[in-house]
Amino acid sequence: MLKNDYSFIKTVLIVIIGILSYWCLNNLSAIFGVVSKLISVIMPFIVGFVIAYILNIPMKKFESILEKKIQDKPKMVRMISIILSLLLMIVIVLIVLLLLIPELVENITMLIDSLSTFAKTAEAFIIDLFDRFPELQAQISSMFSQFSDITKIVSNLLSTLVNSMVTFLSNLFSGFMLAFTSIIFSIYMLAQKEYLLRGCKKVIYAFLSNQKADKIIELSELINLTFAKFVSGQCIEVVILGTMMFIACSIFRFPYALIIAVLTTITALIPIFGALVAMVIGFVLIAISSPLKGLLFIVVFQVVQQIENNFIYPKVVGKSVGLYPIWTLLAITVGGNMFGVVGMLCGLPFASVIYVLFKQIVQEKLEKKKVVID
Repeated sequence: MLKNDYSFIKTVLIVIIGILSYWCLNNLSAIFGVVSKLISVIMPFIVGFVIAYILNIPMKKFESILEKKIQDKPKMVRMISIILSLLLMIVIVLIVLLLLIPELVENITMLIDSLSTFAKTAEAFIIDLFDRFPELQAQISSMFSQFSDITKIVSNLLSTLVNSMVTFLSNLFSGFMLAFTSIIFSIYMLAQKEYLLRGCKKVIYAFLSNQKADKIIELSELINLTFAKFVSGQCIEVVILGTMMFIACSIFRFPYALIIAVLTTITALIPIFGALVAMVIGFVLIAISSPLKGLLFIVVFQVVQQIENNFIYPKVVGKSVGLYPIWTLLAITVGGNMFGVVGMLCGLPFASVIYVLFKQIVQEKLEKKKVVID
């Protein structure tokens, strides 16, 4: 009787799963819409988790120092550590802005002057071109004569500009609210991280066997340790690269040296390939005033980038996560080709976790076979 009931329930579940699968395949757009809406709703919590994870690194350092001075008051130690971690983040941002804004104002003025000179040169070139080829001027004039309703064109341009401004302000407000909500959520996570971790462990041990739960907890701790080391190593590496770029730009007297260095530091958070964005922007800025210097900048940038990619990054970041340089480069390359930017960011720590787990399995099998290899 029980077997019949079990078979009937199993059959019903298979039918229900089949119907749901058929419905999902025929309504993929609706499902993607729901998933997209769900992601936008939980995005503040995802960003807050990332902020909390990063701030947890300096917070633990502050706690280890404060616990020696403030004893038997763990809540006070935690709150002071959270405040100091937030202040550290704010101070870093303010220092970057204070260094960057005066340089940015000066360089924007320089850029406007360069654009003015470039416009005059282009105007002289076009006039000379029209003098040499008068038929070209006639063709261009006929092209512009087709646009009879100039007022309508200007009106459309102004309407597009207004819509763009409204969209920009809306996105700016949404970004501010996302950042504010995420920071508040990250503070709560940091303040109650032991409670949250204890709750997750309870759920794992409640629904899984003790052996499986132990394995999951062990794997989670390994992933957490690896990612923490990766974040620390990555921050050290981007500062080194930004400093090297500033020194190189100063030696060759490239304009916008500080802006390029800061931009390189920010974009280099994407391993290996992220700094290429800074190279393109730096080339455009420099080439406006001097195309020859722009080409020289690409050469200098590539030299610095190759030194960083092949010597500094594998040693600083690869060493921090326990990978040899060759595996570091392989993990980033494969991760980037398969999953894009996310693969570049997460490929290295995940490769480190896989490497450690595989190393443990190999070691256990060698011990069972009683094989010793030097």
